[in-house]
Amino acid sequence: MITTIYISIRYLQSLGISLLTVLFFILLIDGSDQLNFFSSNGLDANKAILNIFLRIPMLTLEAMALIIMLSSILTFSWLSNSNEIPILKASGKSAFRILLPPVIITILLGLIVTFIGGPLVSASMRASDTVLERLNLTNKNSFSVSDNDIWLRDKNESIDMVIKASTMNSTATVFYDLIFFEFYGQEKLNRKIKASKAILRDNFWELTNVKILDNNLRPEIKSKPITIKQLDVPTSLTNEQITDSFADPRVISIYSIKQFISRLEMSGYSAARHKLFFLTELSRPIFFTAMLLIAAMFLLGNENKYSRSIKIFMCLFIGFLLFSIQKIFESFALTEEVPLALVAFGPSTFAILIFSGILLHIEDG
Repeated sequence: MITTIYISIRYLQSLGISLLTVLFFILLIDGSDQLNFFSSNGLDANKAILNIFLRIPMLTLEAMALIIMLSSILTFSWLSNSNEIPILKASGKSAFRILLPPVIITILLGLIVTFIGGPLVSASMRASDTVLERLNLTNKNSFSVSDNDIWLRDKNESIDMVIKASTMNSTATVFYDLIFFEFYGQEKLNRKIKASKAILRDNFWELTNVKILDNNLRPEIKSKPITIKQLDVPTSLTNEQITDSFADPRVISIYSIKQFISRLEMSGYSAARHKLFFLTELSRPIFFTAMLLIAAMFLLGNENKYSRSIKIFMCLFIGFLLFSIQKIFESFALTEEVPLALVAFGPSTFAILIFSGILLHIEDG
């Protein structure tokens, strides 16, 4: 028990040091980029600092695998430098017994990051987008999906248009059963346009079976609807803007993403990216454990001719290699060439089995 507590404390200390180190570099690199970006747009540093801190949770979560790797290297290096690993092995404790406390902490940390850190990141990213939108530093066109409808917002200097549609095709270029709410000035409704179908062309909507209701001339008198077969409505929206506005699943809490996936699929859009994100979030503790075992594979073995610096370099190299393989598999999964569950859990699980086997081989001599 004393050994378990001691190794756990060592590992937690390493986690703290690694986290602070990564946070320092995040503030240094991303902070300078944000300050330059805001200053180039004529804004003061206070607004940039606010956005920097809103971005920290997202950047920290992305760097958590690296933090686990650095913490593992630091912990096992400390234990090796003080000859504690040979002493523990001489007392009858195997490498897997030494690894047990860090593995348990790593799995718990993965769960905490997923189910607490993930929603925090989603909230901070939405807040950052709101700040950038208020400062006119990002596109105000937006996309959302409710229980039964798809909502778009098309805004430019003279007009603000809200569009509601029932369904769309998989490429987000054709929409059905639409209502266009056209506003001028301070949210004043100018006209409402109903259409059975709309095709998004370059710089305009091509509407079919249109019914127009004008409200700008005599708002107190309900205008008679005008029915026409086809109408072109100017727009600043593009297909890329629509898909990009909901392509990043990180802005959705893990507790809400399954409902969002269901709404996307009911609307006719492929939710493969969001499904993959959800499964990847669930597999995070396994991926963190694989990162831990990489360091253990090199630094918990017996001393040999290879120097400590070479071992640490190999740890980092294999860690980045595993991370790259995971990303390559994800790119294949988005084209639906590989099952999503295999992509999310496969590389990490395979790595754990391989590294555990190598560590067991080293342990048996």
